[in-house]
Amino acid sequence: MEKVLVLLSTYNGSDYLKELMESVLGQKHVEVSILVRDDGSKDGTIEYLKAMQDSRINVIRGENKRAVGSFLELVEKASGEYQYYAFCDQDDVWLEEKLYAAVKRLSIFPQNEPALYYSGQIITDRNLNILYEHILDADRSIKANCIFNQMAGCTAVFNRSLLMKLKEYTPGGIYGHDVWCYRVCAALNGHIVVESRGHIYYRQHGDNVVGMQSGLKGKLKNAKDYIFKYNASTYAEQILKGYGGQLSDDWREFLKIICGSNHSIKSKWSMLDDSEVNFRSGKLRAVYIAKIILGKM
Repeated sequence: MEKVLVLLSTYNGSDYLKELMESVLGQKHVEVSILVRDDGSKDGTIEYLKAMQDSRINVIRGENKRAVGSFLELVEKASGEYQYYAFCDQDDVWLEEKLYAAVKRLSIFPQNEPALYYSGQIITDRNLNILYEHILDADRSIKANCIFNQMAGCTAVFNRSLLMKLKEYTPGGIYGHDVWCYRVCAALNGHIVVESRGHIYYRQHGDNVVGMQSGLKGKLKNAKDYIFKYNASTYAEQILKGYGGQLSDDWREFLKIICGSNHSIKSKWSMLDDSEVNFRSGKLRAVYIAKIILGKM
C-alpha cells in the first residue's frame, strides 16, 4: 500500500478532533501517518493529541502562527519518506476512500514530477447533517485558478516531488498555504487533477477559519473579497523570487504580467486578452475585469 503523510494543523479543536482522527486513521487501501502541529491551543486539544500519539501520530507543539504559518511549518518538517502528502483541517470528517481516490489518480504520474489532486466537498452543519454538495468545474483553466483559487486545502493530496519543491522556498505575505501549493505546482508545469465531487464532510460552524459563503450576502462578500482581498500579484512575485530559474518562458511571462498589471496599461490589456485565463463563468469574468481595471491584482 502507498504511504501517505497527513499534515494536520490544530487550534482549540477539541470539539471535533475525535471524529476527524477516527476518519483519517480509518482510511482504506493506504498506509496513513499523521504529523500534527498544534498552533498554541488553550483548550484540551494538545492533551487529546498527546494521549493519542503513537507510531503513526507525531505531535509538534508550537507558538500561534495562524493557519498559513502553521501549515508552512508542517511542510518544512514533513519527512520525504512518503509517496504522498495531504493537508488536513481539524474539524472535517473524511470518507474512508478519500485518500485512495486521490492516490489512484496521482499514481499515473512519475514520482519525479510534481503532481497535485483536489476535489469538491460535501458541506454539512456542525452536527454533520448534509446541507449541499459543492461540485467543482473541472474544466476551469489552470491560469484562471491562479487568479481566483478553486482548491480547498483540506481536499489537497500531492506527491513527494511537489513536497520537495515546496520545501525549497518559504513565501512571505501570502494568505493561503493551499493557494501557494496550487500555484507552485502550476507554475512548475506540474500535473493537476481535479475531481468535481468530494470525499470529505466539510463542516460549517461559527469557528471556521475559512468557510463556504452562501446566499446573496455571501456572494456579494465573495465578490468583494475576490477584488480587494485575494492578491494574485503577491503570489506571482513570490514564485518568481523562489523558483524563477525553474520556470518555463510562458509561466515566467504570465507571472511578470500579473505583477505589472496594477500599474501598467500594457499588462492590463495582456491579461484581458489572455484566452488561457478561462473561468467558464460570466460572473467571475466580470469580477476579474473589475479587479484588473481597479489595479487590485
